[in-house]
Amino acid sequence: MRNVLRASALLVTLALGLSALAAAPAGDKMQTASGNVARLQATDRAVVVALTDGPETRFVWTNDTKINGTLAVGVRVTVRYTTLPDGQNLAHQISVSRG
Repeated sequence: MRNVLRASALLVTLALGLSALAAAPAGDKMQTASGNVARLQATDRAVVVALTDGPETRFVWTNDTKINGTLAVGVRVTVRYTTLPDGQNLAHQISVSRG
């Protein structure tokens, strides 16, 4: 019985560790970008931002992404993100500027 409990605890610990890795892959640096929303693709969970200091860039979000404010075309946003191995930019936080 003790071995079963230890094995269960180990599995839970491993699962929690792997979920944290999936949220922000190891070695990937969190980046920040700001600009105005050019396109909003809510069904694809994606937003295209015309960056202040660069081209239009597409960001995707998940259920774990924190969205502060209401996303709409034209609003100014700041996005904290990591780039996934497949090249997609995964937003961890999207903050809409007020005013």
